[in-house]
Amino acid sequence: MPTLAINEWQQVLQVEQFFNSVEKNILFTQQMAVVQSVDTKILFSEEKQLIEFVTQEEKNGQLEIPEAIMGRGPGKVTFKKITGNNGVLGKYEFDWPEKRQRVVFQFQLGSGKYVKKILSL
Repeated sequence: MPTLAINEWQQVLQVEQFFNSVEKNILFTQQMAVVQSVDTKILFSEEKQLIEFVTQEEKNGQLEIPEAIMGRGPGKVTFKKITGNNGVLGKYEFDWPEKRQRVVFQFQLGSGKYVKKILSL
């Protein structure tokens, strides 16, 4: 019984750490578009369940989506140089069946900012 509880606890920590990393990397990628005056990108592979954050053609962060959740969303979001804006009203969704939750990062049109929502499944 204790082993089962520890495994569940580790899984929850891993998923929560993933979401924190996603938020930090989105913000960093957008800020680098402004500071470095270059387009930056978020690349998403649904089949590999992998997110990459790219600035100045360098991959600054690569996050594997934990097995406990399933992600989907646009293959690429670009933050424009100088402004950090994006022209896509895209969203990344992550379903977490065990918690019966869907975590959504919805980009706002034009600003490049996002709204994080936690919905029930």
